[in-house]
Amino acid sequence: MEHPKKIKAALMQPSFLPWQGLFELIFNSDKFVFLDDFQFVVQSHHTRNKLFVNKNQVGYYGVPVQKSKCFQAKLNEVLIVENNQWKNKLIRTLENNYKKTPYFEKYAVNIINIINKDIKILSELNITLIKEICSILNINTEFLYSSDFTKETKSASQRSERVAQILDWIGASRYLSAFGSFDYMKEDNFNFEKYDVIFQNYIPKQYKQIQTDTFVPYLSVLDALFNIGAEETLMLIKNGTEKWLMPKERLELSI
Repeated sequence: MEHPKKIKAALMQPSFLPWQGLFELIFNSDKFVFLDDFQFVVQSHHTRNKLFVNKNQVGYYGVPVQKSKCFQAKLNEVLIVENNQWKNKLIRTLENNYKKTPYFEKYAVNIINIINKDIKILSELNITLIKEICSILNINTEFLYSSDFTKETKSASQRSERVAQILDWIGASRYLSAFGSFDYMKEDNFNFEKYDVIFQNYIPKQYKQIQTDTFVPYLSVLDALFNIGAEETLMLIKNGTEKWLMPKERLELSI
């Protein structure tokens, strides 16, 4: 008799051009759930991420949203500013700072094409970019959306309760959680034992950045992709967390 496969799952809000750590969670999951109907946070990674903006200088690349319509909105309700000015500026900054990298011409065209698309909703833009980058990296995880489970989870009063309901819905037996999620999970008395939770402890590894003499970590994954290519970037992603942390080990790092 065959035993049912244990499903590893990760859940995260879709951010704009995320760092390598997000792709580690995706790579190690059987199912990855975009929390696309969780609350939008102003001035967060939902709308921006860091890349080089000059020689030896990093700054934010971002997408503007219609601020009057995003107060207490869900990510899949946040509307992007409808003009090409921000798109042209972002693309121009990207080209000015990365056109001399070894792999820019190979991978940038698809990223720029997505930015230029007439996408009106923030979560849709972020998810489309994340999926494209996964395709470039040859990551083939199954993607799901929390908004698809709304009818099943609408009564949840806490974020952790909603996460638990989604894990139940997709049949997950192991939950790969981001390092920073521990605090709210502990506060909400999350059932760590039921879901066999392990925590990411991603430590960026150095790679060649042509824009600087001193390595700068925690940038958007595009920095590695353009500088060292898909295969080497995937190796960085695979080897980011040397040891996944049990809840008690994660707790010790908070004390």
